[in-house]
Amino acid sequence: MRILMTLVMGAVQKKGIMLKGTAVRARRMTLMNRLPGVQRGVALITILLVVVIATVLAVAMVRDQNMTIQRTRNFFNLNQAKQYALGGEELSRQILWEDFEKSEGGDYLQEDWANPNLHFEFEEGEVQIQIEDLQGRLNVNSLGGQGAEHQLARARFANLFAGLGVDPAYIDRIADWIDEDANVRQFGAEDFDYLALELPYRTSGQMIADPSELRLLLDLEQEVYEQLLPSLAALPSTSLPLNINTASALVLQSISAGLGVETAELLVAQREELQGFESVLEFLQSPELAGLGISGDGLGVQSAFFEVRVKARFRERFAYLTSIVQRSPIDGSMRVIYRNSSKKIIPVVDESDDSSEKSSDV
Repeated sequence: MRILMTLVMGAVQKKGIMLKGTAVRARRMTLMNRLPGVQRGVALITILLVVVIATVLAVAMVRDQNMTIQRTRNFFNLNQAKQYALGGEELSRQILWEDFEKSEGGDYLQEDWANPNLHFEFEEGEVQIQIEDLQGRLNVNSLGGQGAEHQLARARFANLFAGLGVDPAYIDRIADWIDEDANVRQFGAEDFDYLALELPYRTSGQMIADPSELRLLLDLEQEVYEQLLPSLAALPSTSLPLNINTASALVLQSISAGLGVETAELLVAQREELQGFESVLEFLQSPELAGLGISGDGLGVQSAFFEVRVKARFRERFAYLTSIVQRSPIDGSMRVIYRNSSKKIIPVVDESDDSSEKSSDV
């Protein structure tokens, strides 16, 4: 009996082991059946991530390439516009040379160079040129002269400032700005005045290179500066004559304290009818000047310094150039003594918001 029970228990245990092994194999089979689906899902997600990354990189590369192409195009167009601006300067020199060959020793506002509509169009671009006689303005550097030369310049500036209602104290301040010494004129200002400012600086101690330097004068307001600017020039000499054939009525008034606005305007009208006075003597013999006792000192009818302002466009890009050209009164030879690519002139072509953002102050 005991032997029989032992055999039965052994059989039951063996059967249990077999059943347990069968269950384990069944679970393994179930997991194995599930694994291919899980693997396929992970592989799909991985592929999608790779595609997304590749797409982002491709878009970024295309965008960068397009931006590089656009920058290159803009750089080329801008440089082309700059070259057209320089070409406009050269064309103005040619115009001034032809004027010298044709002229009989005088410059006046009815000549070709003074035409305000010097406008040239070409494929995908255009150039506008404006030429102005700088000797038709008062030269600020003339206040740096000595003796009678300085007194003559001072008198003219006093007359101009009186006509504009500007404080004559600025005359002394301009002279002190130019001179090399530290002696202060009656209403002037020297280094120690400027060094006491919140943002200190010194006087130039040399000729003014550009009228914009006047903004540095002690207590000179922007409004006063803008009043003076159209009548002033900064030329590299203290003894250049004022051209009576190109000076405005306001500047002509500076010749004499007794010369009023109406008289100056009559002289301008007379000048236009005559197409310029042939000589200073003819000008002084005008009935409008009778009894004023005006001297011909510091007056002339010929000019050597001209301001050339150029605006050039190539496609959607703009370039600006302001130059001062010196022309020899002897042989007509010319040289550029000053260039500034930051000054704009009145636009000929409408510049939209987009193009104005792209425009360059060369």
